[in-house]
Amino acid sequence: MNDQTDDLKNLWQNARNNDQAEPPNTGHIITLAKQQMKSSIQLQLTTILILIIVAIGLSAFFMYVAKFKQTISHIGTGLMLGGLALRIIIEIFSIRLLANIDLGETALKTNNASMAYFRFRQHINGPVTIAIIVLYTIGFYMLTPEFSLFFSMPAMIMIDLSYILAAAIFTWFIRMAIKKETKILNEILRLRNDITREG
Repeated sequence: MNDQTDDLKNLWQNARNNDQAEPPNTGHIITLAKQQMKSSIQLQLTTILILIIVAIGLSAFFMYVAKFKQTISHIGTGLMLGGLALRIIIEIFSIRLLANIDLGETALKTNNASMAYFRFRQHINGPVTIAIIVLYTIGFYMLTPEFSLFFSMPAMIMIDLSYILAAAIFTWFIRMAIKKETKILNEILRLRNDITREG
């Protein structure tokens, strides 16, 4: 992915710095941009796979290990699994949106589709992701009352504190993935704008 990004930067920088240089091959640029888009889709597919594994693991835990009986626990498990399911659906929808962007289309159509997609991803990577993490966390702590029936107070404190550490690590990984995705999306958008100017 980084090699593709560097190729794009070098190609356009050379064309701009050299007045005698021939115009860059738009077809080649579009091919590189499509490779960037594939990288973004692969990143989202990886996210979906991880979320599905976590959802299956949690579902199995709730069904076979911790068979909760209290209503508050059922609401908590619903928030946790619902948040994961919502994010999976969002990622699938995002992949469909990105796959529908045709860089070979007219500049107006492509720019409109690209901007709609980028705005959507910014919204998802910002407030939507934060909301899902908050709901997941609330759901986890809603399990505490019923867990406390089976664990001692020191054990419950350790469980609750360990979640904070796990959530911090998980949030860090999410931020890294978002930064990586944002870099790819910015390159695709810059490339699309450059192609438009060249055209």
